[in-house]
Amino acid sequence: NTPSLSTFNTLAAQAGMADILKSGGPFTVFAPTNDAFKAVPAATMADLGKHPEKLKEVLSYHVVPGKLMAADIKNSNAKTLNGANLALAKAGDFVIVESAAVVVADLGATNGVVHTIDAVLMPPKK
Repeated sequence: NTPSLSTFNTLAAQAGMADILKSGGPFTVFAPTNDAFKAVPAATMADLGKHPEKLKEVLSYHVVPGKLMAADIKNSNAKTLNGANLALAKAGDFVIVESAAVVVADLGATNGVVHTIDAVLMPPKK
């Protein structure tokens, strides 16, 4: 229901992740804003659009099982739905996820929490 996350929601549906994200969870979603997606090179977005499995790999890198409120985040790694580790860091009230900053924290969801971030995270190459 957050307009600034419409691109993330559209891509999650395109990647076949909508049902996963609507399931019981709980999940912590580090959701890139629409502006974050605009900063991704057009060729990269086009490639992800043609390959739903790649898109799902990228988007699932933004989702961590369990509910992590901003106050719960410590300097550590968290295992994502795609199996890779995501570096989390906190300095005062600022939360950093890999190279992205949390813009809006602790948006409540029926099955967890959403934090909006200012960049799209690309998972490490397997």
